Amino acid sequence: MTHETLPHGLRPATSGDLDEMTRILTAAFLDDPVWGPSFPDVETRPQVAGAYWRFMVGQALRFSESRVLEGGSDGEGESQGASTRGALRAVSVWYPPGEDEISVEAHAAYDALVSELLDPEAAAALEQAGARFADARPSDPHAYLTLLGVAPEARGGGHGMALLRAALAHYDDAGIPTYLESSNPAHDARYERLGYRPRAVVELVGGVRVQTYWRDPQGARPAL
Repeated sequence: MTHETLPHGLRPATSGDLDEMTRILTAAFLDDPVWGPSFPDVETRPQVAGAYWRFMVGQALRFSESRVLEGGSDGEGESQGASTRGALRAVSVWYPPGEDEISVEAHAAYDALVSELLDPEAAAALEQAGARFADARPSDPHAYLTLLGVAPEARGGGHGMALLRAALAHYDDAGIPTYLESSNPAHDARYERLGYRPRAVVELVGGVRVQTYWRDPQGARPAL
């Protein structure tokens, strides 16, 4: 992907996007095979999951890796179903090589939040899932895509994959591999079409199996 073909409205995420990113990711993962059951009370799931994702997005925004796709200021967003000019159509949450999702200083706050949001059984299952994902994550340097979501009103327009392709173009130029966990098998083929290859399978409580993916940089510029 060249600069000329980057999607309209692409920009780095900022702290001002926290509310909108939380809204989009909460909706995107509400019925996800992995993340839906992580918040087992269906009635309170939107509020509980929203509080959780808000914390996680806030952690990611301490870096400049995450990206969002705005609605077009020329009406492009409305043509794809976005209800508000300038609203976000898609969001991607990335971590740079060598960084963890939760900072050392935030671990106590994370534990307190999970204890507040979930009963002990659900909290333990979430902790175990996090540990298994961490164990499966490669030690080789890589950029880590933790979350990718499209606004409910903008689904079906290819915005999520456009946002991912743009990020991959950046990491390809930088010669940086990328890694992700596919929590929904329905998306696996899309990742594979972008050059991702299966890395490992993570088995969670209840027998849910999650395919992880690795992608080497493609067409990277040679070092000078």
